Amino acid sequence: MNYILVSRGDDYSNKVKLDLINHLNKFGFINIEDKISKNNKDISLDYVFSIGGDGTFLRSVQSFYSFNPLFITINTGNFGYLCEYKKEDYLKSLTDLKKRDINYRLVSLLKCEVNRYIENNNNTYKKEEYYAVNEFRIHSSNGSTLKFDIFIDDTFFETLKGDGCVIASSIGSSGIAKSLKGALIDNEIELLEFIESAPISNNGYTSLSSPFVLSKEKVFIFNNFSSSSFNIYYDSEAIEIKDFNKKDFIKILLSDTKIRLLHNKEKNYIERTSSMFIR
Repeated sequence: MNYILVSRGDDYSNKVKLDLINHLNKFGFINIEDKISKNNKDISLDYVFSIGGDGTFLRSVQSFYSFNPLFITINTGNFGYLCEYKKEDYLKSLTDLKKRDINYRLVSLLKCEVNRYIENNNNTYKKEEYYAVNEFRIHSSNGSTLKFDIFIDDTFFETLKGDGCVIASSIGSSGIAKSLKGALIDNEIELLEFIESAPISNNGYTSLSSPFVLSKEKVFIFNNFSSSSFNIYYDSEAIEIKDFNKKDFIKILLSDTKIRLLHNKEKNYIERTSSMFIR
């Protein structure tokens, strides 16, 4: 079975990485770190060990989700809310991995489509696709107010004026969404959460000004941007949008693409939430 390990790079994470390599080699697993790259789709990758925190896990997903491996998440930092195994019991991940019936959970990825209108080509669109675990965030690139229209399932919802907005998954509700006063949602529920970022509010204009939780089937469309330049942030990545015209649009939805996470049955979600966010 082929595997790679992605370390945060600090001394402790690297120590855990070396220890895991020694154990995995004894079990007959093959380390293919020197053979695989994000663009090499011809090689088989069975397991990705993420050793660090939530950021390390998100970077691991961005690099290797297309190989459809099983992700094993080990927290070697202080937070690591998304990680299944603590630094004290990281070897338990190998025990769970060796079981005949591997216990894993499926997590649907968010998808963002940036659709660019192509003139003089039968009115077609060029589409770029991006995937994320946590959220996509549309944000002004120069600090000025960004205005754009929002449709949900082809129905006009609102014209937003502000810094931008966030579309988060239930897993992503513990990240940037929470910092914007969004709801913290049980990550076993699949849904979408829409949150405005610093919307304008005065006598002449008001927006929803509240987090909006919707079913997983909903599809968001964003168009009619007041600026041709803005940014889209997602997980550990960023997209710089330029020359966006009135016929271009952005679509965000919960995709059919899923990742597999090795599940630690001893992890208590409620207890972990309490310890992470309440003191």
